[in-house]
Amino acid sequence: MLAAKEQGGLMTRWYKRGFGAAESLRWMRRSSLLGLFVTLGSLVVVAPVFAQTGGLTGKVTLQDGSPCVKCTVQIDRQEIKGNYHVQTNKKGEFVYVGLPIGNYKITFLDPNGRQLFNFGGKHVGMGDPTDASLDMAKEMATAKKEQQASPEAQKQLQEEAKEQKQFAGLKQLFDQGNALYDQKQYEQAAAAFEQAAAVAKDKNLIAVLSREADSYHKARMNDKAVEAYQRAIAAAPSDPNLHNNLGSVYAEMGKVPEAQQEFQKSAELDPANASRAYFNLGVVMYNKGKMDEAADALKKSVGLDPKYADAYFLEAQALMGKASMTPNGKVVAAPGTVEALQNYLKLDPNGKYATTAQAMLQTLQGQVETEVKVKKKKKE
Repeated sequence: MLAAKEQGGLMTRWYKRGFGAAESLRWMRRSSLLGLFVTLGSLVVVAPVFAQTGGLTGKVTLQDGSPCVKCTVQIDRQEIKGNYHVQTNKKGEFVYVGLPIGNYKITFLDPNGRQLFNFGGKHVGMGDPTDASLDMAKEMATAKKEQQASPEAQKQLQEEAKEQKQFAGLKQLFDQGNALYDQKQYEQAAAAFEQAAAVAKDKNLIAVLSREADSYHKARMNDKAVEAYQRAIAAAPSDPNLHNNLGSVYAEMGKVPEAQQEFQKSAELDPANASRAYFNLGVVMYNKGKMDEAADALKKSVGLDPKYADAYFLEAQALMGKASMTPNGKVVAAPGTVEALQNYLKLDPNGKYATTAQAMLQTLQGQVETEVKVKKKKKE
């Protein structure tokens, strides 16, 4: 049995005591007629109670045609604040009697509280309850028809359909490129990404160009890799990863000034991860035999990330390139060399450079100990 708020006086109370919706309405009409004969003298007093209330009734049907069972019908009065609600039965039906006459907004919620639909400006008058049925399939069809009837909406739908089709083609090419890349068929992967880039837009374009450039780089086609990275940077000039990757390509090509510029730009754009960019710059300088520049870059790298083990080792290597030799044939390491090796071994004692670092450190420390012992003997 559906429950309604007790605002309709006697009518609502009788309905709650066991009457069905139809019986309640018939009883209401009989009661009104009986009141005309029995309480004629007090008509002025009784009339406002009965004349200024009405009700709502209806059925809620979902898009698949099934009734919405235990759906909530929320009823909000618009002129004067008033909120009411009722639940549908197993047939999707609802009745609410005893509502003040006026305009209402009716909101339909599914059993989980999610909004299905709403009507605005539904008028409730006196007498029989106002029909407020909801047929979701019908409402959705009407809305779609109205949308399609609008030239602007039609144009928008066509554009959305076109974009959806383009995206489907883009995804197919992108997935194909990734599959070829995973199979180490880098040149073919780059060709697939290049086709994808022709239909990609906005953020998708940047991702596709980046993959295209990386594929050309793996294929040792560095000129094409540079072109793809430059196009990606033109679309996203503030992306530090693109600048870093382009710097790596330039480094392999032997274009040191260009590589240095890109690594520096990457560090400026992403200070939190600048250590990586300075490390890459240090590698480039080291491979070119520019030990001063390499040591400076690597010192910046470990300064930003004190736990970057490989950067310490490479810094030590660069500093060894600045070592000198005494007339007695002793190697004099540049300041900071021993500390860099010790830091590397402390952070990565079993790392890939650990054996080399230990040998270098033992050599340097052994020479220092020998010199000290010799000095002590002279004093004696």
